This record gives sequence, structure tokens and C-alpha cells, in this order.
Amino acid sequence: MKRKDIAAALAEAKQRKMMASAFAYYRGTADLFYDAWLKPVLAIKAPGVWLNGDMHLENFGTYRGDNRLTYFDIGDFDDAARGPAVIDLLRFLTGLIVAAPELGVATSEARALAALGLERYRAALADGKPRWLERRTARGAIGDLLGDLERRSQADLLAKRTVVKNGRRRLRFDTGKAIRLEKAEAAAVTAALARFARRRAHPDFFDVLDVAQRVAGLGALGRPRYVALIRGNGGKDGQALIDLKSQPGSALVKALGKAGYRQPRFANDAARVVEIEYHLQAAAPAFLTDIAIGKSAYTFRELQPDQDKLEAAQIAGEASRREEAIGAMGDLIAWAQLRASGWRGGATIDDLMNWARAKSWQRESARPLLAIAAAAAKTTRKAWEKFSADKVSVSKISGGKH
Repeated sequence: MKRKDIAAALAEAKQRKMMASAFAYYRGTADLFYDAWLKPVLAIKAPGVWLNGDMHLENFGTYRGDNRLTYFDIGDFDDAARGPAVIDLLRFLTGLIVAAPELGVATSEARALAALGLERYRAALADGKPRWLERRTARGAIGDLLGDLERRSQADLLAKRTVVKNGRRRLRFDTGKAIRLEKAEAAAVTAALARFARRRAHPDFFDVLDVAQRVAGLGALGRPRYVALIRGNGGKDGQALIDLKSQPGSALVKALGKAGYRQPRFANDAARVVEIEYHLQAAAPAFLTDIAIGKSAYTFRELQPDQDKLEAAQIAGEASRREEAIGAMGDLIAWAQLRASGWRGGATIDDLMNWARAKSWQRESARPLLAIAAAAAKTTRKAWEKFSADKVSVSKISGGKH
């Protein structure tokens, strides 16, 4: 399939996903969010830290670290940047309120959950000790997710994503998760992986068996992103799957630049993502690095059987499980900021602890944050309603083609 046709098909898929709910619209419009709400939140004084850049409740999940243990942590650092700590907090709190229907609660309860998550963040930051969540320390819905993942194997992942024909394993194209590439584009990806492999101790591990456009996520849906099936350890189920995601730049970096906040320099945007993720997460994901394909920078990571995100619907139901999950997310945001403290201009642990312990925290930080989040959530829902109505109108006019 030609690149322009893939881009058009994925752009249409993104539009459909964003029409489904206000939260889906919110996830797909980080650039609009920062255009509207960065200036108000920058009025709240806060230490400068390393930020995820798109901190919403479905941006937390499981992965296997380079130490081969499985963690629950923050994910997707495409928009990562350095800036005041309140930015990630506002994005997270607003998303919680917008996602009230997915969580199965009224807006008032979602606002209470936002206050709970913020308080857990404050307490974890004031403690000053970056911790982590893995199977032995996680509880509730997160503990259940980590427990379920123990039963997943590489064979299960390969059975889900690939098919064996005439004794040869190939990617599946019947699940909506992959799109065939033109030969020239597939060859470019294969050649890039071959160059990458030459610098490795075991280059045969990275021999490409098949490659396709990967269909995943929402915010990045539409840009080049590949899934490569590689030889791995060989044998019946020894092959591995690699995710290659283009990194054209950060919406938050651009918005902060307009506001006068300068960023440290990185070799390229993929290196920015990799380095910030490395410092903010409890353990680096297996194979995390950057790679060039043509003139573009891509992040390179292994797809794993124990990799999954915690969806909002999974914590809808019992109030105590929902509260524990949201509280744990507040902890994780704080731990990430503590973990990267002092790195390349980030605030020190002392700075972060003093901010969280200040007697003025509620008046000068918590209340303004929650008020802006409530206003941003209300505006987001109205924008989604208009977006959906406009798309439906266009669809009717064009006879269902848009």
C-alpha cells in the first residue's frame, strides 16, 4: 500500500476514534490542549522537572525492563520535555475529569478522584523517595493486571500477531493491527535494521522476516510506524517483534518554546524520547534506543507479551479499586519526577520536597490546578461535541465518505 494511502486511511481511523468519546478526543489533541491551557497553568509557581508531556490515565501500563522484570509505570514519552511540574499534573487531572463516563462516575466524583490523585502525588513527592510498582508491590486493578501477565508467553504474542505459512512465520494482516507496505518502503526499513544490527554483538538476532505499518495508539496514529518481525533466538517461537515509531517532534516542546522556555539539546527527537524515558521510568524497557530510517528519527523497542496498558474501563466499578489505581498513578508521576531530579537542569530532590511540603501547597498549587483542570475538561467536552457534530455533518453531505 502506498504511503499516502496508508496516511489517509490512518487519518480517517483517528478521526473515527476521536468521535467515539470526549476522552478519545482529548487523547488525540494534546497540541490544542497546550495552545489553550499552557499559559494559565504556567501562572502556578512550580519547580522545573522532566515531563512525560502527555500524562493521561491511559498512558500508564506494563512493560518488561532491561532487567527482565515487569513493571507498571508511565509510558509513551513522544511529547516529553523539561518544564514546570504542574504541566503533567494539569494534563493528568483534566483527563480524569474528561474520562468520567469511561470510569463509570459522575463529573463530581471524577473531580474528587482528581483531588485524590493530586494528594497522592504531593505526599509521594514530599516523601522524596522514588519507588516503583511491580507484581509484589502492586494492588487492586494494577496488581491484577500484573498477575494476569505472568501467564502470557512469547508464543502467545506471536500467535496473536503472526501466522505460519509453508513453514515460514509472517505478520498477520487480518486483525487491523498491521498494513502492508510498498516494497520500496519495506526495503528501506529492512536496510535500516541491517545497519543497526551490524553494531550489535549478535547481528543475526535482528534479521528481518517481515515488516509492516503498525496500527496502534491514537495521538500518533497516521505517521510512519513499523512493526518488524525479526529472527530473534530462532526456533519454533523464538522470533521477536520490534516497534519502530517515527518521532517528528513534541507538541509540548513547541508550546513551551512559544512561551519562552528553552530546552536542552538532543541528537534528534527519538534520542530525546529515549533519554527522558530512560531517566523517568523505574527501569528502561528492553531494547529501548533510537534509530534512523532514511532522514527520519525513530524510537526502537521490543513488543512484549507482558506489555499492556490499563484502560479506564478496567477501573470502572468498585470505588476502592478505582481510587487505588488513581492514587498509584499520582505516586508514579511523583516518583518519575524525583528519579530525574537534578538531571540536565531539572529541580533537585530538595526543591521538589520543599514545594510539596509548603504550607501554601493547597492555596497556591492544588486549588488552582484543580480549578483549571475542571475548566479545561468542560471546554474539552464542548470541543468534542462540536468536532463530532461537524464530522457527522460532513459525512452526511459526502454520502458517508469523509
